Amino acid sequence: MLDKTLGYILCCQSPALFLAALALLVAYLAGRKHKVRAFFRLLLCILCAAGGVALYFVGMGSGHFTIRDFYAVRTPGWVGLGIVVAINVWLLIRGFLAVNRRRTAEKNANRTANVEALRLEQERKAAQQTAVNTDADMTPPQE
Repeated sequence: MLDKTLGYILCCQSPALFLAALALLVAYLAGRKHKVRAFFRLLLCILCAAGGVALYFVGMGSGHFTIRDFYAVRTPGWVGLGIVVAINVWLLIRGFLAVNRRRTAEKNANRTANVEALRLEQERKAAQQTAVNTDADMTPPQE
């Protein structure tokens, strides 16, 4: 009964395409500061959603599933969903690590700036103290 052809496997990837479209939509909404990347994410989101709808209709037209069971996720669909979830988890971890590296770099830059400001302040105070000591040494003694 189950036809394991390439067409069947491709038609079962509709849920994975919908999940990928959802992830791309979230990525688009979260990162719109890069205009070109945001455009391509939105374009890919639309293409994934349209591809998912098209694969559902092709699957029903080919007789791989009917209107009564088209919502059931088949084994190849679970494999596709697993791949999409794995890619999304990898991208989330990569994004988290990038934000963590950026935050650490900012903290180190702030720390370096604070140390430099403290050093300059100490040098300024030392120069003032030296100037005060020099002025005190140069005053003639009172008789």
